[in-house]
Amino acid sequence: MSCVPYASVVGSLMYAMVCTRPDIAHAVGVLSRYMSKLGKEHWTTGKRVFRYLRGTTYHAICYQGRVGPYRVLDVHGFVDVDWDGELDHRRYTSGYVFNLFGGAISWMSKKQVVVALSTTKVEYLAATHASKEVVWL
Repeated sequence: MSCVPYASVVGSLMYAMVCTRPDIAHAVGVLSRYMSKLGKEHWTTGKRVFRYLRGTTYHAICYQGRVGPYRVLDVHGFVDVDWDGELDHRRYTSGYVFNLFGGAISWMSKKQVVVALSTTKVEYLAATHASKEVVWL
């Protein structure tokens, strides 16, 4: 596995994720954790993400503004946590997405540095991170 361009693949996927494709944020985050411990399953998963991107080439983020005199700023946010997905270190992955008129304007998926002992604490910490982002927006 030393001759495969895994770092280049992950870098290309990160570029696509940051610029236009928030739907692959979690997959890219997981793939980037194995830069030094590359296995065949990681290479196969990277190729699977590229196949997904090729199959969804014509999907796009569309902003649907309202017409008429009652234009209201329509922002919706969603936050979620995966507490038991990381069995090695018991760290949780949290993520959020904020939509404006139906299209994503801000998103994040990140493995957190805090080790949480309860699901309630994990949910509160994720909501806190999302709240900071909505205040910035």
